[in-house]
Amino acid sequence: MSIFRKLFTSFLALVRILSISWKSTRKWTLLSTLFIGLEIVSGLAVLYLLKQMVDVVTSVLAEPEATENVGSVLYYVMLTGLGTLGYVISRALAGLARETQGMFVADYVDNLVQEKAIIVDLAFYESPLYHDTLDRARQSGSQRPAQVASNLMLLGKNALMLAAVVIMIATINWRLLPIILFAIVPALIARIYFTRILYEWQRRRTQMERRAGYLDFLMTSDIHAKELRLNQLGDYLRTKYKGIRHNIREEKLAISRKRTTVESIVASVASLIFFTSLGYLAWNTAQGENSVGDLVLFLLIFQRAQAMGQELVQQLSKLYEDHLYMGMLFEFIDMQHTVFRTTDPVAIDNGEKAALKLENVCFSYPGTDKEVIKNVNLEIKPGQIVALVGANGSGKTSLIKLMTRLYDPTKGSVKINGIDAQDCDIDEYRELFSVIFQDYSHYAESVHENIRFGHINGSDAEQTVPWAAENSGAAAFIDQLDDKYDTMLTRLFDNGKELSVGQWQKIALARAFMLKSNIVILDEPTSAMDPVAESELFENFRERINHRSALVISHRLSTIRLADYIYVMDGGEIKEAGTHESLFELGGIYHDLFSRQAKYYQHDLS
Repeated sequence: MSIFRKLFTSFLALVRILSISWKSTRKWTLLSTLFIGLEIVSGLAVLYLLKQMVDVVTSVLAEPEATENVGSVLYYVMLTGLGTLGYVISRALAGLARETQGMFVADYVDNLVQEKAIIVDLAFYESPLYHDTLDRARQSGSQRPAQVASNLMLLGKNALMLAAVVIMIATINWRLLPIILFAIVPALIARIYFTRILYEWQRRRTQMERRAGYLDFLMTSDIHAKELRLNQLGDYLRTKYKGIRHNIREEKLAISRKRTTVESIVASVASLIFFTSLGYLAWNTAQGENSVGDLVLFLLIFQRAQAMGQELVQQLSKLYEDHLYMGMLFEFIDMQHTVFRTTDPVAIDNGEKAALKLENVCFSYPGTDKEVIKNVNLEIKPGQIVALVGANGSGKTSLIKLMTRLYDPTKGSVKINGIDAQDCDIDEYRELFSVIFQDYSHYAESVHENIRFGHINGSDAEQTVPWAAENSGAAAFIDQLDDKYDTMLTRLFDNGKELSVGQWQKIALARAFMLKSNIVILDEPTSAMDPVAESELFENFRERINHRSALVISHRLSTIRLADYIYVMDGGEIKEAGTHESLFELGGIYHDLFSRQAKYYQHDLS
């Protein structure tokens, strides 16, 4: 990338950052600009008044009757005091405005990240790109745009102040102007150089940082506490963590040591130049070429210039660093959909019972060439209960993702009532399904909210939540809780209650029953339930799902045999299909699976 393209890209990023600041809060952006402007004016006024006061004091002291002219000195003292007061007040107000603006910008950026996180396709979350991009976006933080906007304003303020100081130095002796360049430019180059080096190092070490964070999570989370103790994994994980952190620390310290050495040399050279210039000016003053006021003014403004120069260097390096990190945030926000969205969707007749059909469906996960689904043909008719059987890793869950358009097939089609799913509005299409996955969520909310999340836009939750709980078998234990449906779940917050795995599964099942969908998809819905609860659930399953279509995935074939039609998957393909009786008579995969389970329940009565 050419230098001009880099500069143009950086310029566009800064414009985008300023646009975010403006959109988040116009009022406080304007006020922040106004108060910074007042701070600049009052600061320059104080410097000018100090120069005038020094000149007046010098001239008064040179007169025979100095005491009679003290009024003019007091006049400039008063003006300088008022200017200093204005400077202090405007600076405080500018700080308040920037802080307030930063809060609005932070919330605005949080909203942008959350909005994108909600709509981005599942493929992103199931890839390393999620951990790298979103983790880096979080690392950049919602405060970064506010910092960049604030740094830009402070950069403009210090640049203007520095320009005014340069003019004042020129009025004293133009030969002193190169001092500013020698004091500021080398420090600026050094800081920007090492900022870039550090950024590139951090980008390379994202995976290592995530690995260390993961190990820390393993040792400190409640999820892994039991196995950690029983398997005595603590010392092993700590050793791995310490090794990774040692490597990270040593690499970062190596960069920091080089930066400190270079910055110390640059600062030493700048100090040497300053005192040499001070000596030169003092010599000129002794020779009568400059006034004492000029010497005092030079001391004051050069110290100010040096301070502003250091701030300018820091702000430019921070601006560069923030720009690099903001690039990661924009990288996440600018991600595009991988699941196709049509601009001219075909309406789905919700009054008609849905018939789902998969025709010659093949699928490979993004970034891989291996097909996990191969030429699958499957149909779920209206009101039909279909079962899907297969060993772990046979592609059952992947097939659900294709049915619900969390992914699109790489070949073949998914059709609903004869319409290609890709021709439908994706949100309207997904409303046809109620799904419970194996890795269902445990929300740190009330029981009522945990169930209501299955149909968050429903208007009759007070009636439908207890109905769904009753149908899932959760109502019995909910009624025994102290606060019943208002009981807070998980121990993440105060007064929360933790449920058993089986109880959580019933809550998740109730959540799936909430949405008035056409097709219910249950992936291992009773894996954690006891045999009695499972039997009660499936005794009148059709009534519980209100005679809707259903796809049930289960390894418990006693449940599967209740289905109207059964598909057997193996290696991503449909190997067998038929009723329980026809598959059993076939003597194939299904017969083998069923026989292996059935032998444990047979009892020799002889």
